[in-house]
Amino acid sequence: MKCVKYLLFTFNLIFAISGVALIITGGVIQGLYAQYLDFLGNEFLSAPMLFIVVGAIIFLVAFFGCCGAIRENACMMLTFSVLLGLIFVCELAGGIAAYVLRGEVDKIVNENMQKSLNHYNQTGHGGVTETWDVTQHKLKCCGVKNYEDWFNTTYGASTNVPDSCCITDAIGCGHNMKNNPDVETRIYTKGCLPEFSAQIQHNAGVFAGVGVGIAVIQLIGITFACMLASSIRRNYETV
Repeated sequence: MKCVKYLLFTFNLIFAISGVALIITGGVIQGLYAQYLDFLGNEFLSAPMLFIVVGAIIFLVAFFGCCGAIRENACMMLTFSVLLGLIFVCELAGGIAAYVLRGEVDKIVNENMQKSLNHYNQTGHGGVTETWDVTQHKLKCCGVKNYEDWFNTTYGASTNVPDSCCITDAIGCGHNMKNNPDVETRIYTKGCLPEFSAQIQHNAGVFAGVGVGIAVIQLIGITFACMLASSIRRNYETV
């Protein structure tokens, strides 16, 4: 029983660290993509929030598990196992949701990008304007599929693109780009959708992998907790 007890105690230390890892992972992804909310929608940012909450709960449950292992309390161990089981289900759901959304990235991002084009530089849509400027500047791209997407918008007026499309930043540098012979040396001509979607898909895959990996660790913890609880009960019955 002592061997299981110390294994469970060690596991809980690892478990607590995994909780912190979940909080950090969820927080980093939430921070990275919060500014792209207009492109992603709330469904993409709900999974990181779930992992942050679950990570905090994991840290507290790990402390509870350590106390139960030290005190050799069967009831605490069984309660710990149930809590781990519930967390396991939540994490597995979050990992599966992230993986499923990974396959929907192109469709959802494309739709949201197309809808937001006409809101660029419009009153009451400062967030959309900032999102497009940040995206085009960071990814060195312009428009959804290519820079010509802007010509069909109110801002583009059939000939302009945002200044954030320019290779060299300057006020008004995106004006009169339609049929401009120097267009490829003045602005980024490729669209933002392919690169942006690829980044989201990659991070969603990593996110899902982290969730499933920690869930596997939890299954080991549930096994140890049940073994310790059973051992404690047998000892009480023989006394």
